[in-house]
Amino acid sequence: MSDTSLIWDVLKDGDSDGDDVVLAVDYAINGRHEAGFRELAPLVGGGYAIWETLAPPVGEEVGMTADQYLKRWLDAVEASGRNVRAVLGYCGSGNLAGAIAEGIGARQGQPPKLLLFDPSPVTPWTILNFAFFKVLDRMSASLSQEELMQAQRAGLDAVRTHESLEDFRPVIVDIYRRTGDIAFTRSGLKAPMREELVTWFAAYISFMLASGDVAGRFDAGRATVVCSSAFEATFTTTEQEIRLDVDHDDLLRSAEVAKAVTDLLA
Repeated sequence: MSDTSLIWDVLKDGDSDGDDVVLAVDYAINGRHEAGFRELAPLVGGGYAIWETLAPPVGEEVGMTADQYLKRWLDAVEASGRNVRAVLGYCGSGNLAGAIAEGIGARQGQPPKLLLFDPSPVTPWTILNFAFFKVLDRMSASLSQEELMQAQRAGLDAVRTHESLEDFRPVIVDIYRRTGDIAFTRSGLKAPMREELVTWFAAYISFMLASGDVAGRFDAGRATVVCSSAFEATFTTTEQEIRLDVDHDDLLRSAEVAKAVTDLLA
């Protein structure tokens, strides 16, 4: 059995090495407000192992295509010899989850179940709203009101003038870099750490662009969507929708959601 530790993060061991595995797709980072699959995994019953995607080491993603992201994850699962019972995807990672499920189905002969949690399309606007504005909030203590508003306006202008995700990427990373230079310097961060944060943001944007690139490359009609109270509507037709009175940030730490997932995996 191959070592997958640099490609998949084992969130939960199964009852035995031969048990089915459940794959979870997300760009997990420390310190974010939203719960992640690491919080959900111990709450899910059924004895399945749960593995979560690890993005390529920061910097190695430069120049990678969406297919190269997928191959990296799919090859590691195939090398492990494990049968995949389900693939879970969170928010903007849902397209990657769907594409992984398609790839697994082609390799193991039977498609795994596909569960998507508050899935959202990947567009310049969603990246601005769910990524850039959130990191701006974290910088706000080190920025003046005018500097904060200037960065927000620059982001909005970038969305209006760059419809293509590929064109939008360098622009939003540059805005992050310029704003971060001000905020991080005032916070006392040295130049190497400031550059590391910019590189991390660029890597996250690349991950999201890969998800955007595989939109439409899976059968969304097989997916079950688990929705928070804040979720308005799915952006495509799905097999089943489960709507729960849970806040978006708490979706993956909710006992009610964990029970629904356990039932769906059975």
